[in-house]
Amino acid sequence: MTLKVLIIEDHELYRDGLRLLVLEALPGTTVLEAGDFASARSRLAEHPDTDLVLLDIHIPGTVGLDGLKTLKANHPALPLVVVSTVDHHASIQQMLQLGADGFVAKTSSRAVMIQAFQAIMDGEEVIISGQDPAEAISLSPRQIATLEQLALGLPNKEIASQLNIAPATVREYVSDLLMRFECDNRTQVVLKARRLGFILD
Repeated sequence: MTLKVLIIEDHELYRDGLRLLVLEALPGTTVLEAGDFASARSRLAEHPDTDLVLLDIHIPGTVGLDGLKTLKANHPALPLVVVSTVDHHASIQQMLQLGADGFVAKTSSRAVMIQAFQAIMDGEEVIISGQDPAEAISLSPRQIATLEQLALGLPNKEIASQLNIAPATVREYVSDLLMRFECDNRTQVVLKARRLGFILD
């Protein structure tokens, strides 16, 4: 049976490189390509028997992790691996929570990528990051939600309303975020959280 792999990547040069790597790792594979989110959805509609999706999250037609969310909501059983420069522990954790079946940093070597694609098709979850996990900050979904509201510049009362929690609880979350990110104020927390990949605009 011939495998079908869909590469969703807006940079033609990188898309060509990925296609060659996939063909080297998995000879005989039919490689489908999409340069934006609308094309990606069309390809999947035309080829419901696709075996694997390789997704760059920064493509036209999506914001943040919305594309990943939508694809996994519409095709929950389809293996999807993010191949991206967004290589932060926090971002990768969010991708996995949203249903990604793996992550491969774009900075990975050719040999590492080939091994990764082979392992993925053998059913393994593959996470290849260039970051040191020892530097990671771990946040709960509620803390991440609070962080996203802080990034919108909302006051505690409004955050409490948006998240349907008590203002005192928001104060607790904000204090905890200040401590975890080792920051003096909310603006610093938002800036650091963006740098570390907790907030993907």
